[in-house]
Amino acid sequence: MSQALKIRSMCNRYAVPVMEQPQLIYVLTELTPGEGIANTRLPMNFALLLDHSGSMAGEKLRTMKEAVKNIIDQLGSEDIISVITFESKTQVIAPAQPARDKLELKRKIDRIKDAGGTNMAPGLREALKQVVQQHREGRVSRIVLLTDGEATDNEEDSRRVADEAGAWGIPIIGLGFGQDWNEEFLFDLADRSILAAPGSRLGQADYIPAPKDANRIFQEVYQSMQVVAQEVELTIRMVQGLEARRVWQVTPLIKDLGYGVIQGRAIVIPVGQLEKGGAAYLAEIMLPPRPAGPVRIAQAEVSFSIPGQGAQRDAVDLVLQFTQDASLYNSMDGHVMNVVEKVQAFKLQTQALDEAQMGNVGSATRKLRQAVTILLSQGETELADRMQQEADHLEQSGEISSEGKKTIMLTSRKTVRLSE
Repeated sequence: MSQALKIRSMCNRYAVPVMEQPQLIYVLTELTPGEGIANTRLPMNFALLLDHSGSMAGEKLRTMKEAVKNIIDQLGSEDIISVITFESKTQVIAPAQPARDKLELKRKIDRIKDAGGTNMAPGLREALKQVVQQHREGRVSRIVLLTDGEATDNEEDSRRVADEAGAWGIPIIGLGFGQDWNEEFLFDLADRSILAAPGSRLGQADYIPAPKDANRIFQEVYQSMQVVAQEVELTIRMVQGLEARRVWQVTPLIKDLGYGVIQGRAIVIPVGQLEKGGAAYLAEIMLPPRPAGPVRIAQAEVSFSIPGQGAQRDAVDLVLQFTQDASLYNSMDGHVMNVVEKVQAFKLQTQALDEAQMGNVGSATRKLRQAVTILLSQGETELADRMQQEADHLEQSGEISSEGKKTIMLTSRKTVRLSE
């Protein structure tokens, strides 16, 4: 096994029953940094685009500035940072520069005051300009956009900038602060910046419900920019007769990868850049009937590139035991089943949101309550309480609240880190 990147593939069952009809299994494949790269990362090149409109006054602005200064303290001398603020006008607080004079950078952050409206597109264009200046192979380029309100200028102008960012290969990470921002618009910008298909929800966005959450969410974004490997591609090759039905990314965020990654008897996932926290993928696979005995049902292979080390690859076989012994095939892998349940809870919540928007209130309410049961069983009490409140609100009012939409579209996508 590679010392740079570890690959592990496992089934939700330790064994499966001998049956005359096909049966469904779940295969979880995890990619984690090995000892060779666990304590290294690529230099960052990112812009912080910060809304400081009048609605950010008070606790929001204070906690935002503290969160930003906390990130500055953690940067290395090779990291490039720029800071742009926007309201009715755009201002470059700190042009793209190495993060060496941290005291001066933090002084500039402290001088940010609330003012004006929310003209977003000029700020996005300036942030892209700053990042493009230092955009190089071997650097992690990002735009981190924080806003607490809806854009007061033409949204199409911001979408065009996001498309340009996508053409450059510079993702936009959207952060919505509070309750009054447009989750669909923020997600659209994130999706466009990675050239995702409409409705795919592959872009990265997050939700800061209250000022007390600002530092934690900024830290999660900072962690997501700590890249340890590039050009990562995961291929799961299945033996004759197996059929993949659905594939989900489950770490660091839950995403339905769609049918494009299923290519005949292979699942091909272009991971791209791998962050320090690793990545994991869950596949729903139909097994054909087999006689008793061990069978190699698939091989998982990962190819990747490490700066200074070149291209590498590693692979593992997935062997499954077919048996008539109930004591064996009734035994489940708790780790995999935990992930399956998280995906199921997320699916129920997103289906509830879709059905509520179509007016199917009864079905949407039932799905939310089913999700609550799963979340409680996993100890996700805060999210379960939020979904229970949303189910009650939906039943009484006939619609999901704005806060509920944000929670379902963003907060419910999170899953455990592999290190946990």
